[in-house]
Amino acid sequence: MVITAKTKISKIIKHDKKVIDVIASINKLFRKLKNPILCKMLASRVSVADAAKIGGVTTEAFLKKLQDSGYIVQFEKPVEKNISEQKSNHKIMDKSNIVKLDVRPILAGGVDPFDEIMKTLKTMNDDQTLLIINTFEPVPILNILKKRGYVYDTERPKQGVVHTYLKKANAPAVKETSKEKKADEADTFENIETRFNGKMKEIDVRDLEMPMPMVTVLEELEKLSDGEALYVHHKRLPQYLLPELENRGFKLVTKPVDENNLKLIIYK
Repeated sequence: MVITAKTKISKIIKHDKKVIDVIASINKLFRKLKNPILCKMLASRVSVADAAKIGGVTTEAFLKKLQDSGYIVQFEKPVEKNISEQKSNHKIMDKSNIVKLDVRPILAGGVDPFDEIMKTLKTMNDDQTLLIINTFEPVPILNILKKRGYVYDTERPKQGVVHTYLKKANAPAVKETSKEKKADEADTFENIETRFNGKMKEIDVRDLEMPMPMVTVLEELEKLSDGEALYVHHKRLPQYLLPELENRGFKLVTKPVDENNLKLIIYK
């Protein structure tokens, strides 16, 4: 396979699991990929360019390391902020009225901090700024929050520590639930259920601990054959999963049963 800046880390790992050791040698932050749960969770969300940003290296340096280890890569001009842009962002971002959230202990326990970050944001006023203290820039979460109307800025006060500032933008946020409307109006749950009758794989993720519902769904989607759909028993609409489905070209229809039971059909 040819690896580019846009190639998902999960795709590279699927091609050759030995690449985890190569990536881990780039930056100690990537050693987390050796944890099976974190590997499935993080690798499915980030591209090579995202991973490079998380590790504080250039995309070119990341690709060069892979190339030196025998992988076929295609170099592209990295789209990275220049110094003047970075300074500009630091002037624009309001860093007063701070609410601090240190997610390092959460990650150390092998848990995705997404839920804790979202829970904290829900308790904040629009004039407050969330400071996330981490060991790397949380690119996957930031990509989701940008679409929800947040702006952010990052600082590296010392080696191994990254401060990410998040604040609600003045512009109205794009509702995440709009992604579900990618399906045509005629694509009701019943119509899709009929269309894929006999061609659906069924899974139940209601009793799984976070982040395994998302990990399991993404794993099963990779196993689908052309013309197949995935029928999922879930507790609620997985907002953090929606951008991943959109990026992979999937559509989604849902059918609520009760407050802890939602049926989903994911298809192309």
